[in-house]
Amino acid sequence: MNVPNDDEIKLIHSPLTRTHSADGHTLHIQIYRSPDSPWILEIVDEQGTSTVWDDPFDTDTAAMEAAFVAIETEGVLSFVAQAQQAAEEAEPELLRKLAPAPQNRPPSGGAHDMMTPLSDEELDALELFLLDLDTDEGMTLDMLDGFLHAIVIGPETLLPSDWLPKVWGQQDADEMMPPAADLDEVQRVMGWIMRHHNSIVSDFEQHPPQPQPLWPTVQHGQGDQVREFEDAEAWAYGFVQGVKLNPAAWQPLLSDPQGRRWFRPIGLLGADGFSADQDALTRKPEQREALAADIAKSLVRIHAFWLPLRQAVQERHTAQRMRAKVGRNEPCPCGSGKKFKKCCGAPSELH
Repeated sequence: MNVPNDDEIKLIHSPLTRTHSADGHTLHIQIYRSPDSPWILEIVDEQGTSTVWDDPFDTDTAAMEAAFVAIETEGVLSFVAQAQQAAEEAEPELLRKLAPAPQNRPPSGGAHDMMTPLSDEELDALELFLLDLDTDEGMTLDMLDGFLHAIVIGPETLLPSDWLPKVWGQQDADEMMPPAADLDEVQRVMGWIMRHHNSIVSDFEQHPPQPQPLWPTVQHGQGDQVREFEDAEAWAYGFVQGVKLNPAAWQPLLSDPQGRRWFRPIGLLGADGFSADQDALTRKPEQREALAADIAKSLVRIHAFWLPLRQAVQERHTAQRMRAKVGRNEPCPCGSGKKFKKCCGAPSELH
């Protein structure tokens, strides 16, 4: 897969991009920068009308989080220029609660804090929280790690609202909030999970990528024959659940002979009915450990397989939208004299 070149505009595109559809509209979330500038966040609707954040971001992850919060709190229609006048704008309760008050907003270093990997103590605390979830479908820490790896390196960038309910084992796709005791615990757990997600992103931004999948060791044998083996079965199951968020998007990899070989150790450990020889190849702990040893290399190759496709999508959208842009705090181009976000950029206005 080749990425098209843009000879006129030299931009660096973040792999954190996606197309988001809701309420009958589609938005393109774009994050890019020039070689010597911070990241720019732009959201483009179906008509090519763009909304650009006035302030740049130190990291592409911080830009993506800002887009996620804006879409969830303001609604898709607030970014659609030709929105229906009576459109419903549903603001999720979780984000209203999680959004910090202006006086409590973190300083500019907060974006860097969100990229800080979890400490051993924080990982232990997150693991205990997940184990205490009152549901049979909730994820363990190693399962969550596999799930997040699939989300990070897959064919499309998913917003947290697309996958968080699966972490808690919630059947309601809109249930983003963890079943926590109070708001402080909600914020703490959400912070842990987003930081762990971001640290996985950071692993794959290294040159070369340095994946660090997280799974435990278990003991097998008796007496003097007891040995410890790496146990990646729950991790692989979590990765498979990440693939199942959009099986059609993953199909090009799974249909490709090389791609299927890369996915094979994960599928053998984590997918039911993966192959006719699956039971024979995973019966012994030594076999399962050998498969686990191949996973890190597979992750690097799967990430490389999808990255050009995601970059090509970004280039195509960038070529379509490199026209006059409307900043959220700039005068509305309709001539009303109001700011764009209070006029045509607001879901209740039509011109």
